[in-house]
Amino acid sequence: MDFDEKSLPRPLAQLYAYWQAKCGDRPMPSRADINPVEMQAFLSHTMLIDVITDDKNDIRFRTRLIGTHVVNGFGGEFTGKYLDEIELGDQRDRLIEACLHTVRGKKPAYLAGDLVRQSSSEPISYQRLGVPLSTDGKNVNMILVAASVQRGANPF
Repeated sequence: MDFDEKSLPRPLAQLYAYWQAKCGDRPMPSRADINPVEMQAFLSHTMLIDVITDDKNDIRFRTRLIGTHVVNGFGGEFTGKYLDEIELGDQRDRLIEACLHTVRGKKPAYLAGDLVRQSSSEPISYQRLGVPLSTDGKNVNMILVAASVQRGANPF
């Protein structure tokens, strides 16, 4: 889940640079610091994920916003769904673990892989970088993700 920022694909590198600039002297910015107008170069590659914690401190991740590049690459819309409800093939646990890594470590998490959904035999290749956002400056309550997604053989 660690990464070399120099080897990130362009939209992920752009998100990472943007996030670092918004951090300033804080460990992570808040959602209020994020301005979609400033993210035009990579906005279609972004996702915004809510971190939902119940009274037992169990964590789930719900998609709030999905960029058009991600929707097109995935082959469908999944805004408003929890990650554990989305057909992510054998990558579901890895993607949830990457989100947990960001929440618990309060730091970015990179992940790449290929997934095959039961509803389609066509593989989906992806690279994603999730960065933490925090309303109170201490607890991660949202994850801003940039993803490169493509159906077919791994182009990365």
